[in-house]
Amino acid sequence: MWLRSLQLTGYRNYEQLSAEFPAGPVLIVGENGEGKTNLVEAIGYLSTLESHRVAGYQSLIQKNQSSSQLSAKVSHQGRDLMVGVELNKDRPNRFFLNGSQRKKTSEILGLIRTVTFAPEDLDLIRRDPSDRRAFVDSSLVQLKPRLAGVKSDYDRVLKQRNALLKSARSVKNPDLGTLDIWDDQLVALGTELTIERLSLVAQLEPLLKDFYAKLSASKEEVRLRLVSAVGADEGENFADIEPDAKAYANDFYQRLETLRDRELERGITLAGPHRDELVIEKAGLLAKSHASQGEAWSLALGLKLALGSVSRKNSDLGDPILLLDDVFAVLDKGRRQRLLEFVTDYEQVFITAADQAMAPQLDWAAELSVSKGVIGA
Repeated sequence: MWLRSLQLTGYRNYEQLSAEFPAGPVLIVGENGEGKTNLVEAIGYLSTLESHRVAGYQSLIQKNQSSSQLSAKVSHQGRDLMVGVELNKDRPNRFFLNGSQRKKTSEILGLIRTVTFAPEDLDLIRRDPSDRRAFVDSSLVQLKPRLAGVKSDYDRVLKQRNALLKSARSVKNPDLGTLDIWDDQLVALGTELTIERLSLVAQLEPLLKDFYAKLSASKEEVRLRLVSAVGADEGENFADIEPDAKAYANDFYQRLETLRDRELERGITLAGPHRDELVIEKAGLLAKSHASQGEAWSLALGLKLALGSVSRKNSDLGDPILLLDDVFAVLDKGRRQRLLEFVTDYEQVFITAADQAMAPQLDWAAELSVSKGVIGA
């Protein structure tokens, strides 16, 4: 798959943009703040309906505008596809496929496949479990768009269950009859989401091991595991999850029953996919606290390269579009070169750089400059 054209209106610092791109490696050069990252963010947003930089979408719309329009045409094996999004401040967003409005986001999610590499990727290793959960779930939605609905429904049920638990704290003899109903929905949706997460992690782990070894030139063992409070012991410790839906659902029910008094006391749900952790280990130690800066970068890049490989294998849309946003400025020379060896055989790669001297030496399909939200050759 490759991006043929991109149109933006009222998006970030792009008042109006209409640009065409060739297949192959595309270099975009511009000083910081001129719009390089905004450009690749827009491409990624049309793929995932999320920004890799901020939560929500309101900040993507220009301050003096009530809406923003994004559309892209992609091509695979001679077939073109047009995906469009209208982001609105005061009314529901709208979504389009080949010019026709679609009611559900799942109808356009995953049609444009991208993998983004950015300086923020270090958060996958260094920061909170929520960052790693978000990576897994965003990847799942691209690979299987219907899971966006499963995740949304799980979050809705979790919110309702928490509201019931919280309200019960202030009542002497609360009526908990509906709690069992929420438990059933929580377990059903949570089981489906968790089994899909486990499947993805199982696909990513061997690829991560291989890419990490090559990126870091290290023979240290790397592990990728999904752990959960479901099936854990009586304390707060987490446990590995067996990839069996029936067994997991039974463990989930038992854990909710065990935790009920504690949940009523605290007013929150203490077990489920919303608390799962993607554990990344290096040489038997947590990478979050024991990986050096270079090792952490190798792990983060390895995760993204692994995702690209999984997307390639499981898609009939061809290669995902790779978006490398200013990562060459934060990598040492060895990692820059090794990363290039893995990405240049993709059908299309966008690489941004603030300084052309930091850009890799490639036979570019196009070299573009960005200044104040305007693209030039």
